[in-house]
Amino acid sequence: MEQNLGFYAMLSFFSLFGGYLVTSAILFKFPTLVHKKKNVKFRCKHISHRGGAGENLENTMQAFHHALNVGTDMLEIDCQLTKDGYVVVAHDNNLQRLTGQNIKISNTLLKDLPLIKAVLPVDFHPGREVQGSDRRIPLLRDVFQEFPSIPINIDIKEENDRLIKAVSDLVRENQREDITVWGNFRHTTVKKCQNEVSGSLWQKPL
Repeated sequence: MEQNLGFYAMLSFFSLFGGYLVTSAILFKFPTLVHKKKNVKFRCKHISHRGGAGENLENTMQAFHHALNVGTDMLEIDCQLTKDGYVVVAHDNNLQRLTGQNIKISNTLLKDLPLIKAVLPVDFHPGREVQGSDRRIPLLRDVFQEFPSIPINIDIKEENDRLIKAVSDLVRENQREDITVWGNFRHTTVKKCQNEVSGSLWQKPL
């Protein structure tokens, strides 16, 4: 009697385990059987941080073109707002590291922004330096117009309502809602971005 119970217990275990394996294999092969397929506008496996800051002067048109030439799927960039309300692509508000001048983008007119250093240390790779011929801090508008179909991830560097509104307006004007992702590591900034944007990628059901 005990042997029969043991046999049936083992048989039940292997039946359940076998069924689990078969079901797992089927769902792994066909996940849409239980999960609705996400309707995404783009997919990316490679993102160029600051446009490829380890190979070219960061956040420059030259860096962006190089990154795309070597096969990147998405550009990651940073945005600041000038004193006269232009959205420019730069990681730091204070330009000491980038240009050698101790001034802030937010206190400087667009026309007065200095050039990027000819040789720039890579701040996340100690001991490495990059150089490039394109030393101009670009406008976000120009980046959108130069790369109209390239997915771009924008880091809003300052929790500034004017900056958020200006970026949102540029996204809409250039009809980039489906291929632009933007926000910040600060939850409060992300919430402001979500409240500002209507119809952006993160507000559409995937």
